[in-house]
Amino acid sequence: MHMNILRIESTYSLTPRPSCAIRSPIARFPVALAMNKYDIPSAQQFCKDIKEALPLHGAHTGTPMSAHKEMNFIREHIYSVLAPDHQLKKSHGCHAGTPPHGVWDCLQSAIKLREPVLVFPVADMESYQPLSGMNEYAINNPSLPNAGMIACLKAAGGSPPTIWDEEKSAYVHKSANGKQLALRDVLILKPGSTVEDAFLSLKWMGVLDGEFVRAEAVGCIGEKPKLVKKDDLLGRKNRILKIMTTKRRQWQH
Repeated sequence: MHMNILRIESTYSLTPRPSCAIRSPIARFPVALAMNKYDIPSAQQFCKDIKEALPLHGAHTGTPMSAHKEMNFIREHIYSVLAPDHQLKKSHGCHAGTPPHGVWDCLQSAIKLREPVLVFPVADMESYQPLSGMNEYAINNPSLPNAGMIACLKAAGGSPPTIWDEEKSAYVHKSANGKQLALRDVLILKPGSTVEDAFLSLKWMGVLDGEFVRAEAVGCIGEKPKLVKKDDLLGRKNRILKIMTTKRRQWQH
């Protein structure tokens, strides 16, 4: 969320811009503010005043951050992996022990405002192995973090993706014992999504084909699968989902 939705007066009072007050989406959706340029000394008091004024005009959380520091941190670690001979000479104030967490904290605050629905599509309700059509997304999709970005994740205290092979520096869709990982894939859907929404998402991705026949779901590993209807809302009680269509080769294990 850009800071131009607010105008900060010289007295540090917060007032909405008339041009944004009516048409801004913050009137309908909860907003998490990303307060950039926190590394500039004059911004620190402004950010403090904004956080103290929240909630305001639909904004519920505010996270100070510095995009400059975040990008320098990412750049340094990407260079260290992909171009070790051309590492930046300056540290830009970012050291391995103190990675910036502004963007991460802002994303977490936004997710907490309205948590997404997580759905695990599977081909089998005993092994919970993934749909074969998801393999391409799991190991070759361009949105997957490369070796440089994975180095950033690890340096920031995170972990690499589950199917990332450190020795091969590549994604593999099978574990060391040759079996596919259970619950490997997850769909991130908006709150209020139904079984049919999950089916249409998988169909749009090319993972499933044909028409919807039936679906069964469980909330946790080991539960007995139960049939679910197309218009059933998805949630924790039915987040592991097997969908059957008229094209059996898509889902038959």
